[in-house]
Amino acid sequence: MRPLSLLVLLFFGLNSTSSYALEKPKGRVMLTVSGAIKTTNVEQYATFDMAMLQALPQYVITTHNPWTKGIHTYQGFSAIDLLKRLESQGTLLKVTALNEYMTEIPLRDFIENGAIFATHQDGKPMSVRNLGPIMMIYPFDEREDLKSEVFYGRSIWQVDRIKLIALAE
Repeated sequence: MRPLSLLVLLFFGLNSTSSYALEKPKGRVMLTVSGAIKTTNVEQYATFDMAMLQALPQYVITTHNPWTKGIHTYQGFSAIDLLKRLESQGTLLKVTALNEYMTEIPLRDFIENGAIFATHQDGKPMSVRNLGPIMMIYPFDEREDLKSEVFYGRSIWQVDRIKLIALAE
């Protein structure tokens, strides 16, 4: 009886975690996520290299913004898919840039406004010099109400950390 129960425990234990396991980055870490997450790959954190970020579903926004000249096409991932991947119930993202600038972004900005974390601009990876490697971007040209200080303030660039907070609604 004991070997059977051990086998059952191993089967269900491995199956319940292996499908949600997060591999470790093979390249340079571009993003570290902490807070209200169940899936990690380094202690209580989830770290991602660019290949891991690009493995998330990708979205495209073509828009003007106040920080660059002209219209650009941005490609990247949604926080919605990131939270699913990390098994998070987070509703608020505390996003921090390389220079320690921090802003809070409600998850609803991704659901209602179509915001993304862009990793590419005009088909090329975004460098630190060009507001990368990760930039929060909204489809500013699609809705006039997005052209406001609220959304401009949330459009953080050079993102390297996100802390997910689960707020009671």
